[in-house]
Amino acid sequence: MPEQQLQTATDSTRQRPFPWHCPKCRKNEVRPAIISYRCDMAHDGQLYSVTVPELTVPRCGHCGELLFNYPAEEQIRNALRGQLRLLTPDEIRAARTALGLSQKELAGRLGVVETTITRWETGDQIQPRAMDNLLRVFFALPEVRSVLLGANQDPHLGTVAFSGQVAR
Repeated sequence: MPEQQLQTATDSTRQRPFPWHCPKCRKNEVRPAIISYRCDMAHDGQLYSVTVPELTVPRCGHCGELLFNYPAEEQIRNALRGQLRLLTPDEIRAARTALGLSQKELAGRLGVVETTITRWETGDQIQPRAMDNLLRVFFALPEVRSVLLGANQDPHLGTVAFSGQVAR
């Protein structure tokens, strides 16, 4: 696919009915299209090649300009999540609610702000691999939940060596 100037649709254009005016050629030819799309995305300091075989994105029928709106960007983020095998927003929300925790409570236990949990659960932000690992361990192991208590956590947790042999 040839490189194209990418335009992000604003909030106001997301709700407008098609066709839209193209910001590049000014023709009233922008309609939803399903295309195979590949891009490079940065995550956790690394660049990943992400392919979305059936991306639904507004495209100008005259000049081919792509206008990336929120649903198209969400499809791309979901493809990256799947490729990296990270928890999905629905999985994070379901695990949190199954434990009876509010977003604020989970945030406190993990040491992040509540808006971070909100962004992970809405899909607006992809959690780093380290936080994905911590979420998985926290959700899976009651022992971890019993010691990660946020502000009430034992200040010596992890600083005192075991008296026994440490498994490697």
